[in-house]
Amino acid sequence: MPLTLRYFALFFTLAGLFSFQSFGQGQDKSVIFSGRVVAERNSEFLPSAYVFNPHSGRGTLTDNFGNFSIYVYPGDSIMFSYVGYKKKFYLIPRDVEQTHQAFVRMAEESRVLAEVKVFPYNTEEAFKKAFLEMKLDNEAGRNALAKNLEQSKLNILSLQAGLSGAGNFRNFSDQMTYNMANRGFYQSPLMAFTNPFAWAQFIQSIKRGDLKRDDYKKAFEDAPSEGVSRQKILKEIKSGGSSQ
Repeated sequence: MPLTLRYFALFFTLAGLFSFQSFGQGQDKSVIFSGRVVAERNSEFLPSAYVFNPHSGRGTLTDNFGNFSIYVYPGDSIMFSYVGYKKKFYLIPRDVEQTHQAFVRMAEESRVLAEVKVFPYNTEEAFKKAFLEMKLDNEAGRNALAKNLEQSKLNILSLQAGLSGAGNFRNFSDQMTYNMANRGFYQSPLMAFTNPFAWAQFIQSIKRGDLKRDDYKKAFEDAPSEGVSRQKILKEIKSGGSSQ
């Protein structure tokens, strides 16, 4: 056999021997890597977590309980990833048996996003214009409320409204205090009839014509009336406004 053919035969023989040996070693060292992926904080199962072996290009997903199973080789670095959690790498030991199990805990990933400002208008002038032209909800009701809260109308309502419970109690207390303070100076009708100063004041009032004056009627009209209803007040306000 020529020398060249011998070299070629020797080369192919050694190459086949090495490939057969490598294939046998790879088959012998393949490992079934299984385990469970959970959250580090509360040990919650992480379903559909991605388990990937970058060395072999193989990957799998965890089931509903976070369990997984994949073929690996000793020394491989397995990557675990899940949405909202930090990626984690697990190194397969060199002196591992045919099967290897692990409990993988993944930490949550917290990200602080930058502030985003959203403006519905292109320019500040457009925003000012839209703001000034904006009409509020129930504008008619707001106008009526502002009209009813005018100080002049509030004054009219305060004059026409009767005394409240607190006002009646205050009036009663003032009268009781006045009577207690002046009980020593109480004058009976008989003493007033025989009092010459009272007669002098009565004669002067007749000369002035006080008995013919009707100012008391105006005071009576301005006094608070009892049993005033809301419809009556609105009617009087409306008639007073139309007469103006």
